[in-house]
Amino acid sequence: MGIWHSRASLRLLVSRDINQKYRKLRLGYLWVILEPLGLSVTMWFVFQVLLGGREMGEQPYYLFLTVAILPWWWFTSGISASTRAFVGYSRILPASVLPTEFSVARVLLSRTVDFVGALPLVVFAMLVTWTFPGPEIVFFPIAFVLQFAFMYGLSLFVASVSAVVPDFARIVRILLRAAFYLTPVLYSLSNIPPGARPLAAINPLVGLLSMYRLGWWPSENEALITYGVSFGVGVAVIIIGIITFKRLEHRILKEA
Repeated sequence: MGIWHSRASLRLLVSRDINQKYRKLRLGYLWVILEPLGLSVTMWFVFQVLLGGREMGEQPYYLFLTVAILPWWWFTSGISASTRAFVGYSRILPASVLPTEFSVARVLLSRTVDFVGALPLVVFAMLVTWTFPGPEIVFFPIAFVLQFAFMYGLSLFVASVSAVVPDFARIVRILLRAAFYLTPVLYSLSNIPPGARPLAAINPLVGLLSMYRLGWWPSENEALITYGVSFGVGVAVIIIGIITFKRLEHRILKEA
């Protein structure tokens, strides 16, 4: 099968997944916006209103939250869905003419479409707070591309291990809950004691969220060592994901 035919088939599968996901819901595609909107409004109300406006991050805090919550929502939904990328397809995968890894790409692209569809929430937050980005906004699409690459590698790893070790999916859910508090979504990295920042930077999302926010808050720029550690770990995750998939592919086709 030619590469263009493969891409067309992948686009068709992604489109079908998205349509099936929202077809039975009365609000349909509006859930792409409503879910992250509900999360950002709730977090803003708790930390800015109920807790008396504590300095969790930059102001306006609602925009600060929204810019980070959308990439985080994309990350968690994509990785969670990846645990099921190879599960339940024992008859389809061995007979498919598409590469096995397309099952992971299919899941990840579906969640990526949701993320792109939710980006108007950033515009909404800017209008509500009347805060607009500067030239550093060019880092936003760069962060998007880097996050997609990181998520693809991690999704390959998660999907491959989950296919042969069913309990791993539950472990992933626990780790994602913990990662929410270990990732500067609700707070700025500047709130972390300087001595602990190198440790925090091991999380690849630290560097990514900083890049997403730079357009509005240039002060969110971190030291090169922080970006170096975050992106270095991200590249390692991508390599590990690819190697793990290649080594487990035969078992995936057998046990999926």
